[in-house]
Amino acid sequence: MTEPTTPGASGEGAMATIVRMAVVVVTIALFSGATINAIIGQRELAVIFALAAPLGISAWGFVRAGYNEPAILLLCLVLTVVVTLVLVLNPLGVHDVAITAYGGVILFAALLLSRGAFYAVAAAIVLAASIAFVADMEGFTRSRITAFTGGAQFVEFLAIIGVFALLGRGAVEIAVGSLGAAQRASTDDPATGLNNRAAFFVKADRVLKRLRPSASTAVLVLVDLEDFRRVNLVVGHRAADGLLREAARRLTEAAAPHLCARIGDDEFAVLATDIAEDAADAFARKVHDAVTFDTLGVSLRSRLGYARFPRDASGLESLLLAAESALAQAKQPDAGRFGRPADRI
Repeated sequence: MTEPTTPGASGEGAMATIVRMAVVVVTIALFSGATINAIIGQRELAVIFALAAPLGISAWGFVRAGYNEPAILLLCLVLTVVVTLVLVLNPLGVHDVAITAYGGVILFAALLLSRGAFYAVAAAIVLAASIAFVADMEGFTRSRITAFTGGAQFVEFLAIIGVFALLGRGAVEIAVGSLGAAQRASTDDPATGLNNRAAFFVKADRVLKRLRPSASTAVLVLVDLEDFRRVNLVVGHRAADGLLREAARRLTEAAAPHLCARIGDDEFAVLATDIAEDAADAFARKVHDAVTFDTLGVSLRSRLGYARFPRDASGLESLLLAAESALAQAKQPDAGRFGRPADRI
């Protein structure tokens, strides 16, 4: 078995990289804002930026846990609140600065958030901007140009923000339509529709990292279709692909809702979480039975090996090696095509 791919090699890894960059840039901007305003004597603005900076840093925790969208959503809401408070305290009021600041946030959200989350951020920005404009018009801000703030300016602001939102979101919707198939092709196995090898390694590594601090358990199951290359030659490639799809369907039904993948020509993998150590054998047996079947005059037999997390291994690579060792035992004549991990204390 080859080395697992790194998250950076996948679309999800690329998104995580983009989000990490966004977190770093926003956090640096907030710290810089606090420093600059402190130097020029704008203490209240400095305090606002300083209080917001830790919230920007906390978004990094979401990224580390694999929750990219909550991280972006948190950044957008933090920036919206900061922009609103700065506009209320800004002597220049809520004119061009408001359009630039809110426009940047809504464009950022349009490009990186899902549709529902983007709508939520857009609604929050409209609400925050409305509060800022009303406060300015009623004289509750420090603006020195309140007389120039009115309903017409607010309508103009909404129109320009709407253009930002429509252009940004429209570009994303078009891009998703063209790139979605490419993304699925990079993570899905074309014959079975399951996760492919690269996607499985990325997702499995993330799952194990999430489980490790909580001392939760999991089981990694490797399934090898016996003599599938010979079957491929006998029935032909098209019929063999049908057998693979049937095996994948049975595997998914037996292992649902856990992570399933095709990681080789005739090899499947399942990573099941929250499976107790004493229940791992029964779960693996269920998967083995599901992928041993007769159809269209072909008898498909499978060999299976499994390993338990963290009893047999505490990392993805070592867990794969333990499962591979059990799979090798399943190939012995007296093993009944079923391999268990070596007992460890």
